[in-house]
Amino acid sequence: MTAEKTGNDALITRYRGLICDLDGVVYRGPSAVPHAVETLNRVTARGTPVVFATNNASRPPEEVSEHLRGLGVAPRGWSVVTSSQAAAAHLAERLGRGTPVFAVGGPGVARALTEAGLTPVRVADLDGTPVEAVVQGLGTDVTWRELAAVGRLADAGATWVATNVDLTLPTPYGRAPGNGALVALVRTATSASPHVVGKPRAALFDLARHRLGTVHSETLVCGDLLDTDIEGANSAGLDSLLVLSGASRLRDLACAEPSARPTYVAADLSGLLAPGRPLRAVSSDLTPDAMSRMPNAVGDDELLRSVVTTAWAVHDAGRAVSDDDGLWEKIEQQLGLGHSV
Repeated sequence: MTAEKTGNDALITRYRGLICDLDGVVYRGPSAVPHAVETLNRVTARGTPVVFATNNASRPPEEVSEHLRGLGVAPRGWSVVTSSQAAAAHLAERLGRGTPVFAVGGPGVARALTEAGLTPVRVADLDGTPVEAVVQGLGTDVTWRELAAVGRLADAGATWVATNVDLTLPTPYGRAPGNGALVALVRTATSASPHVVGKPRAALFDLARHRLGTVHSETLVCGDLLDTDIEGANSAGLDSLLVLSGASRLRDLACAEPSARPTYVAADLSGLLAPGRPLRAVSSDLTPDAMSRMPNAVGDDELLRSVVTTAWAVHDAGRAVSDDDGLWEKIEQQLGLGHSV
């Protein structure tokens, strides 16, 4: 799906609701991404609601909200949904109220199950409480005993729901194993497979869109990861804006397969307030090598789109896109794309 209006109005004016990722888009750890807070405050002030949708299952929404308010995000017009809530909603539609569910992960998992009318059960209580389902999310204190219990219960027929299968997650010290790594560990000891609700699956996007009260064509997704935020938006039938302030680099976008290509691209969230023009793979005389030699290109959104769409056209024609890291870093510098992650 692609918005057809391409005038000079701000991109966000084409949509009635925004689903926004957090890490790499709004903040990096304890610090705000440049331009993110002021952009979000302008978006909500004009009456466009925002739902922050995160695969992070460990923290309850209240803790995430406190973090956002501490960064200066105005306390109006937005809410937070997590993959734990998507997992709880999935089970609440299928199980009776009060059904015991084995909860693995941080406090956000148990909180979401309780709010959905289910009864979270911890590993110490499993022997005396039969459970019909398991929710596996990330937590810093997840133990071998818990992981072994997930596999045992899944093999015995319990419904196994994974909040997400992200193999890694960013930390102040670099990449660390994510929930997907722990899910993969369990799968080595069981024949069962989990039902996944987090990005890039559609369930979390559907929950966020329901919170917004918007239809597909009225909803924009903003994220920094091609294989979760953007691929997930495409699978959910939603337009998307990739921001290059987080994990994905320009080279990643240039080499993206069609299933992971965004509708729009911008350096950061301030792109919501600029006239967004959809990305389409169109051949032109501008090549990445030629782009690296062009002067006075800093901050030129049109050149950014040209580099990306030209690379897509080259890729789709079966030709090789440059894999020279130095070249792509030079292009990023020419385009004024600061990158610190």
